[in-house]
Amino acid sequence: MSRYAGGDANAFDVLYGRHKDASYRYFLRQLPEAAAADCHQTLWLNLIRARTRYQPTAPFRAYLFHLAHNVLTDQHRRSGRNPLTLVGTDTDGDPVRPDDLCGADDPAATLVRNRQAVRLMTLIRALPAAQRDALLLRAEAGLSIQEIADITRTSAEGIKSRLRYALRRLRAEFTDD
Repeated sequence: MSRYAGGDANAFDVLYGRHKDASYRYFLRQLPEAAAADCHQTLWLNLIRARTRYQPTAPFRAYLFHLAHNVLTDQHRRSGRNPLTLVGTDTDGDPVRPDDLCGADDPAATLVRNRQAVRLMTLIRALPAAQRDALLLRAEAGLSIQEIADITRTSAEGIKSRLRYALRRLRAEFTDD
């Protein structure tokens, strides 16, 4: 990012290549597909606009997901809706077919994996927003407890609690099936 901020346009391609998948999944795990795509594009536009102000005070990944968190927060404010979204449906509200999620090597195993993936996404999206955000910043972005606390303006102990409650709930509900 320092190279990009200094004017090396090719450095952006490297950053985007490294972080596009995780940043997109961060939005996709919390929003319908169309909104996730819009937020992902906004994130990268915001990064481009902020490049001259970038100060390397934390790892770039933490900086990027701080921007992503802000984009997500803005999206929820603009929509005026509860951050919980329809689960197990595509952008048109149609059910997600299990074969949309995984390949078809072994149809029976693929079906089981796909059902589990849909179920897990349903459970993640049903978590309270603060728990879901902390969980995804940890799982998708690989951020530390302190980095998540800084991004969300919460204490490290508060983030640990959110993660503990989220994981406890996911384990309990996932194993209930």
